Amino acid sequence: MRGGIRIGSISSIPIYIDSSWFLVLGFLAVWLSAAYTKLSPSFSLGYGAITAMLFFLSIAFNKIAHAVMSKARGVEINAINIQFMGGGNTVEQEAKDPFSVFSIAISGPLVSLVLSVIGFTAAWLIAGDVIFSSNPKTIETLPDSIGSIRTIWTMIALNIARINLIFGVFSLIPALPFEGGHILKAVVWKLTGDRFTGIRWAARSGQFCGILTMILGGLVMFSSPIGGLFLIFIGWFLFGSAGGYLYLNNLQQALLDINAEATMTRDFRLVDAEISLREFADKFLLMEEKDANPIYIASSNGRDRGIISAGAIRNIDSSEWQAKSLQALVKPLDAIDTVELKTPISTVVNLLEQKQLRYIIVRSPVGSVAGVIDHGDVIKALDSKLLWRIPSEYVKQIKADGKFPADFRLVEICEQLKEKQ
Repeated sequence: MRGGIRIGSISSIPIYIDSSWFLVLGFLAVWLSAAYTKLSPSFSLGYGAITAMLFFLSIAFNKIAHAVMSKARGVEINAINIQFMGGGNTVEQEAKDPFSVFSIAISGPLVSLVLSVIGFTAAWLIAGDVIFSSNPKTIETLPDSIGSIRTIWTMIALNIARINLIFGVFSLIPALPFEGGHILKAVVWKLTGDRFTGIRWAARSGQFCGILTMILGGLVMFSSPIGGLFLIFIGWFLFGSAGGYLYLNNLQQALLDINAEATMTRDFRLVDAEISLREFADKFLLMEEKDANPIYIASSNGRDRGIISAGAIRNIDSSEWQAKSLQALVKPLDAIDTVELKTPISTVVNLLEQKQLRYIIVRSPVGSVAGVIDHGDVIKALDSKLLWRIPSEYVKQIKADGKFPADFRLVEICEQLKEKQ
């Protein structure tokens, strides 16, 4: 989602910063200034602000690298959103090949590691080999040898180097939602030729890492309750996030694997196209239940002719019903949107949504009506495949409403699948 304050653009991609960053930067500046108070009492807050700004730029460069690489690999990016928690680049589509996925995923960690190298190099150029000493007392004597100002800039460079090193290394963990998970997905996709298998491996790895982190948190709680709870929270977040990838992956695969033949029902009525409108009204329309909305298919001489627009009978004077045949209400099959038996239900969902249809006709190889599919039929087929265990009453309600529940995100997911194919 695009939001915040626009601060510029790169490669024609607008860059937005979330307003929460002003509070975050202010807090970080005050918090970090404590480390510089002894060396520079009068300007400690200024050095804290410089460190906080460099921290912000590290995150910004990471997201910009993702966006630039995405655009280079043909993935459309609408905006770069720099947020402290969550958020990211507004992506119009996803990468369509494993090398693109790998390139985009590796760009962020590489930027973090390069910034880390720059930070350590800057510290070394300022203070010399002493920065690599493991003896804290050696570091503490820096002001005596190089002065307070150079020591402060050494501390700033080391802080940024360490932060980016942590970001770079942890983001390479081969588990979703880390960038390393996307790298693992790309590698498995390349080896197996199946994108869904790649996502499944990376998501399972993410869940495994989440479980291990929660177990570690439970053990740590005996010595550090707060640290243990923090690890449990992180593990729970990892497990849930990876589970979200796995759910989406399984749903996308089901939408492509299930076809119209496995989804359709025979919930329609065949009516002889040669009968009069009066006979049709007496035998069918007057016998309908109050809330029923059946689908009528006109047939004659052993062939299905089309859909009967029952509501159109109101446009014909009742005095003409006996003289006119049902052909007056028939809309030919070739004039409406239909699908074939092997059509994936992702295509069915797109048609139902784009055309605002209550149902769609499934035609057999010879052109006759093999079945019909409505919104409830799609949900029922997915329920059977993915074992959602949706109550039948809920499916009936979806059929009656004639639309997909928003929390299923079927329309959005099917649009994404359409772009990938």
